[in-house]
Amino acid sequence: MPNDLVKQLKQISLFAELSRDDLKAVAKLVKRVQYPAGSVICHQGQLGLTAYAVESGELRVLHIDPQGLEREVAHLGPGAYFGETSLMLGEPRDATVAVIQDATLLYLNKDEFDQLLHERPSVLKALQMRPDVAQKRRAKRFKWQDPDEVIVIRLRKHSAVLIRNLALPAFMLLVDLGGFGYWYSTGSSPSWAWVAGTLLALLPLLFALYITVDHYNDNYVVTNKRVVHEERVPLVYESRAEAPLRTVQDIQQSQEGLLAQLCDFGDLIVETAGERGHVVFRQIPNSAETRDAIFEQIRRVQAGARAEERAAIRDALCRQFGIAVPEAPSPAPETSRPKHRLKLALLSWSLASLRLFRYFLPPLRYEQGDTITWRKHWVALIKPIWLPTTLIIIATLITGELLYRERSPGDGNSPALILIGYGVALVLLFPWWLWIFDDWQNDVYQVTTTRIIDVERLPFYLREERREASLGMIQNVSMEVPGFSGKLLNYGSVTIETAGAGAFTFEHVKDPRRVQAEIFHRVEEFQRRQRQAEAERRQAELLDWFTAYDQVQHAAASATPLSSSHQQEA
Repeated sequence: MPNDLVKQLKQISLFAELSRDDLKAVAKLVKRVQYPAGSVICHQGQLGLTAYAVESGELRVLHIDPQGLEREVAHLGPGAYFGETSLMLGEPRDATVAVIQDATLLYLNKDEFDQLLHERPSVLKALQMRPDVAQKRRAKRFKWQDPDEVIVIRLRKHSAVLIRNLALPAFMLLVDLGGFGYWYSTGSSPSWAWVAGTLLALLPLLFALYITVDHYNDNYVVTNKRVVHEERVPLVYESRAEAPLRTVQDIQQSQEGLLAQLCDFGDLIVETAGERGHVVFRQIPNSAETRDAIFEQIRRVQAGARAEERAAIRDALCRQFGIAVPEAPSPAPETSRPKHRLKLALLSWSLASLRLFRYFLPPLRYEQGDTITWRKHWVALIKPIWLPTTLIIIATLITGELLYRERSPGDGNSPALILIGYGVALVLLFPWWLWIFDDWQNDVYQVTTTRIIDVERLPFYLREERREASLGMIQNVSMEVPGFSGKLLNYGSVTIETAGAGAFTFEHVKDPRRVQAEIFHRVEEFQRRQRQAEAERRQAELLDWFTAYDQVQHAAASATPLSSSHQQEA
């Protein structure tokens, strides 16, 4: 049995170059399963986590395009295998595979195979992956990526742009070298010539270094879920603009200048329904190919959604009319034991102290149920509150100094007068300070499972203004980290573009990268639920039509013999 599996794995191109020991290690993970004719092994649009090899039987591969047209793209027989992209990348399936004749398949699970690759790096090194799969697997992962998100394209600006931008510092360096050469050739103060030439050369060299780092810090990324423009200017700011593929309406391409024509680079403007903030890919190589790749990913997303909708309709019809369709077995979900947490009962005075503590040190991010709430970073409080804080400190220091001087024998009313004056100062200054503080901690930004909310309240809830928009209206989400202080203290702004409700800006939020990622995840989940609800609504309508049609058919069938008997009597 193991030797047979090793021989079969050796016939698969993905494992053809593995050593015998590595093949045996892979063979231990392979399982065998049988499917009867008419069963469906996998559906287009579903997340793929398994690769299959056909031992016996016959399969057909069906693909649904974005317009809903289904066509057969391949037949698979003994020796064929499919699911390499799912095994190596975990991408959604691009086709539905159904069984024509009873089939026996070998299958390999991604999670177990990934563990093997971690334990035996020699297996990964010897795998003969398709070029596109190998390129995607080698792509650098970003912190903002979802676990099931795959980088399709990662670009930087064309190298000709870097060369062009380095022309100015190169010219400055040449002028410096020319001046140094002339000074040195005159023979006067050669040591000073070396010092001056070195110092003057530092400026263009540092300028060139800055341009180079800035060039390689910018990323233009296309994934199987979104398009992203990540821009970082060293020690200045960081921003990331992104748009889900489902919101992309059009892509504009342009090439400006002779250099762009000669070197084949240009700009792409990825347009959404948002009023501003389109995702722009600037001066990228092969811009036409990138545009086609983005459109191809959009078609894949649309086709997958259409296939999922078709599968849901099929399942609903099968349930309605009692038709049993065998499906591929799915692994049992892992169950975890519930964790018993110790609950402590707090005294009322402890709760009051905790509330007071949370008021003056509120969390900048917290979750309550399905709602995530953010406050502005502490940095946003410094500018408005520094003046009353400074005045309170000055009043306290002056009071302390005056009380210290009054320790010597003298007028006994002086300390009382000093404390009264200090109390009057606090009565005037502390409400000012508290007003500013309450105004800061009352303004919050929220995202729920269905909406984004911007709440601005006057202190002590004197007035409240709320702006809300459905997550379904969000077109793109961009992030910006302002300057060195933003990087050091990890704060920035997140701008959410919506279709019709304008832009929402979450200003001075802590960890804007995480805020952007959480909003994006909520939008993806909301759109998934919307698609599911719409599909269920259409399924219900179709079921009503088919049920009525079935009733009419039965009525017509029962009426036919009756009408025939009347004709015979006549």
